[in-house]
Amino acid sequence: MINNNTLFIKIFLSFMFITGILQLDIIGLQWEYITIIRPIHIIGSIILCVQFIIPFVLKHSYYYLIDQKISSKDGLVFGFILLLEILSGAYLFFIGNTGGDTLGIVSFYIHLFGSFLLLVMLFYHVSKAKKLKNFINTIILLALFTFPTFSYSESKLTLMQYDDKVNRYHSEDWTNSAKCKSCHEDIFNQWADSNHKHIAGANPYYMVLEALAQEDMGVEFRQWCMGCHNPSAVSTNLKKTSHAMDGNFLSNEMFEKGAKTLLDTYKEHGNFVLEEGVSCVACHRITQATSQGNASFFLNLTQRKKYAFEDSDSQLAQVLSEKFINSKPDVHKQSYSKDLYKESKYCASCHNEFLPSTGKKVVSTYEEWENSPFNNPNDPTKHKTCIDCHMTNLKDGKFSPLKGTSTKGGTLKNDIKVHYFSGSNHFLSGLKNKVHEQQTLQLLRTSAQLSVDLQNNTLYVGVKNVGAGHHLPTGTSDFRELWLEVDIKDTEGRTLFESGKLQQNGDLKDEARVFMKVFGDKDSKPVGLLFWRYEKLLKDTRIPAGETRIEEYKLTQINSPIKVTVKLNFRIYPQWVTNAVRKVYPQLPNPPVVELNKIVKEFDL
Repeated sequence: MINNNTLFIKIFLSFMFITGILQLDIIGLQWEYITIIRPIHIIGSIILCVQFIIPFVLKHSYYYLIDQKISSKDGLVFGFILLLEILSGAYLFFIGNTGGDTLGIVSFYIHLFGSFLLLVMLFYHVSKAKKLKNFINTIILLALFTFPTFSYSESKLTLMQYDDKVNRYHSEDWTNSAKCKSCHEDIFNQWADSNHKHIAGANPYYMVLEALAQEDMGVEFRQWCMGCHNPSAVSTNLKKTSHAMDGNFLSNEMFEKGAKTLLDTYKEHGNFVLEEGVSCVACHRITQATSQGNASFFLNLTQRKKYAFEDSDSQLAQVLSEKFINSKPDVHKQSYSKDLYKESKYCASCHNEFLPSTGKKVVSTYEEWENSPFNNPNDPTKHKTCIDCHMTNLKDGKFSPLKGTSTKGGTLKNDIKVHYFSGSNHFLSGLKNKVHEQQTLQLLRTSAQLSVDLQNNTLYVGVKNVGAGHHLPTGTSDFRELWLEVDIKDTEGRTLFESGKLQQNGDLKDEARVFMKVFGDKDSKPVGLLFWRYEKLLKDTRIPAGETRIEEYKLTQINSPIKVTVKLNFRIYPQWVTNAVRKVYPQLPNPPVVELNKIVKEFDL
C-alpha cells in the first residue's frame, strides 16, 4: 500500500513545487495566471497535505522505523524538510509576509529554498533511475494543465467631474472602507473619526449648503459640490448626498465613534449600500491629479490587479482573499499606493476650488503654498508638502513622527502618515474623538506668533504666520473666524480698553480685527452662505505664509502702568452660520472659541 502511494506523493509534491515556482517574480507570468495558480497552490497544498501527504508520511515512518526497525538518514532529512515546508507554508497563509515581520521573511525563504531541497530529497530517497523518465513526464503534464487561458477586460479612466458624459461606476466597484480595517486597523481607526470620512452626510454644515446649492443653482451645481465631498455618489450618477439610515430611522453620525454605521452596514449589505464621504479607495485609487481643483483627478476603481475571490460576496471567500493578499502583498500595495500621493498637487485636486460658472477662485490653497517659503525643493530642510504638516503626528505641540506600521505585521516605519487629516475643523471631528481634536488644535497653535508694542498711545499688535504653508486662514476662509482679542487694564484691574469680545448672541462685534475673506455679489453685498454668488472680493485680511500683519489700536491718553493681554482666537464657524444650520440640525452644539496664542505684557508709562 505504501509503495502504491509513493507515486501519488511524488506527483502531489511536484504539483505543489511547480505551482509555487510559477508565482515567483523571476518567472514573469501575467497576473491573470497568478490569480488562478496561487489559490490552486495554497488550497491544493492544504488538501493534499491533510488528505495524503501527512497520513502517508506517518504510516511510512511507522512502518520503517517501528515495524521494520530500519533507520534512514536521508529519510529523516526528507521528513524534516517536509515539516519545515508545511510549517512555513502555514505561516505564510495564516499570518502572511507583509514585509516587516521577521518570521514572515524567514518563512518565505524557508518555503522557497526548502521546496528545491524537498524535490532533491524526493528523487534521492524514493526515485530509481528507470522511473525518472515517467516522473519528468508527470511534471510536464502538470505544467501544461497549469496554464489555462483567460480574457481580461479593462475599464476606462474616469475623470471626476459633475459632467454626466463621463463613465459611471456601480456601487460594487467601490470597495467599502470597512473591508480595509482587517489589515489596516490603526489607519482605519484614525480615518473613521476624521473629517474626510464625515465630509458629506455626517457633516451638517455641508448638507445644508448642498441642499441650498440645488435650490439656488440647480442639481448640476449640487453635483459640483459632491465631486470632492461625495465622489462615490457622483461616479454612480446619484444626484444628491443621502442621509445615513439605521433601519427606518435617520442615523445621527455627528457624534458616532469608530464608523459604527459604516461597519454595521457593510456587515449586512457589503458593497451594495454605497459609502459616502472620502473613502479609502476615493484617495487610494486616484491615478492622476492636477492642481486645477474641483475634483481634478482621475479615479480608476477597476483597472487594477485583483487577487482571487477579492470581489466575492462569500465570507469564506473574502477570508481566503485576505490570506492570498497577506501571503504576497506587493501587488496589492502597488494598486493602492503611488508616488503621486506625496505631491501637493494631489491634495490640490480638491483643496483648490473655483466656481464653474465664472471661474472665480473660492479656495486657492495650492497657489498660496506654491508661492510660500514652504515650497522650497532646493532646500529639504525648509521644503514642506501638504502631508508633511497635515498627515504627520503631533505631540506636546510639536511635530513628532509616529513610528509604527501601516499594515498589521508590516514594515516598521519611522514616520507613519497618520490619517487624522488635521487641518482647521477640530470641532466636528472632536465631537467623535478627542484625539482628533487635539491633533488639529496642536497644528493650529503652531501657525502664528504674536507681538505687542505701545508707542504714542497706539498699541501695535503683530500676527506672524510662522507655521502655515498657506494663508492664515485658508480653505473656506469666508466661513472661518480668526481674530484678535485685546484687553488693557490698569494696576487696579480696571478695564481701560477692550476689543474682539463676543456679544451675548455669540456674534463678534463689528470692531473686531478679523482675518478672513468676505465675498460679495455683483452689487457688492456679502453673499453669506451662498458663496457661489461670489463676483467681487470685498475684503481679504488673511496673512500669507511667513508674513506679518500689524493691527493698530488708537488709545486715549494713558499715563499710568498698564497690563496688555492679547489673544489670537479661532472659531471654525461664525455663530450666524451655526444658527442657520441648527434650524435643520437642532442637536448641533455651538463650536467653541479656541485660544491659539496669547501674550501678556506690562508697560510702565
